[in-house]
Amino acid sequence: MSTAATTRDSNYLNVTKGALSWLLTLDHKRIGILYLVSILSSFFLGGMMAMLIRTELLTPGDTIMTADQYNQVFTLHGAIMIFLFIIPGIPAALGNFVLPLMLGAKDVAFPRLNLLSWWLWITGAFIAVASILINAVDTGWTFYTPYSTTTGTSVTLIVTGVFILGFSSILTGLNFIVTIHKLRPKGMTWFKMPLLLWGLYSTAIIQVLATPVLGITLLLLA
Repeated sequence: MSTAATTRDSNYLNVTKGALSWLLTLDHKRIGILYLVSILSSFFLGGMMAMLIRTELLTPGDTIMTADQYNQVFTLHGAIMIFLFIIPGIPAALGNFVLPLMLGAKDVAFPRLNLLSWWLWITGAFIAVASILINAVDTGWTFYTPYSTTTGTSVTLIVTGVFILGFSSILTGLNFIVTIHKLRPKGMTWFKMPLLLWGLYSTAIIQVLATPVLGITLLLLA
């Protein structure tokens, strides 16, 4: 009786314990939570920079930072919110958690690729944030030339981080496309799919088609 109760009480949060079981997990729900924690941490960091920006704009002239520092904080706020929060937010966190559940599948089509996508996200985020400590970029989050090719800040480092983040998005999109194509249950035709699955599917197509264009542009810039 106790064994049955233990089995009943086991879930994706407690079936295995320890940090390593989370960092090497292939469970789509755990990977979704890993993405959620990582993305919310990025949101907190970007939000802190937003508060610094608003504080600086309280008074004319220098309030808490110089003009160069303001440009750096403004750039990093935009880069973090776009590349670390907005782009992966819904597909990587919510999509990873609910997409297989809504299809009635055990997991996504490629669980190991799913974990690799998260590790690529972590690697790209670490490199991008490391540029803050080395020599924060002041070009704006779009890294427009010609200033981004002439400034003395660490443009190459943050662009490399964003390039790696792009691969994370591409692999996630590819995984979702194959999952929806191959793991739909019998009877769930395209026009019987829930609207959220359609949204995740169309987002995945955009990720696969558009992100390589952004990636090659960043590579050329670097």
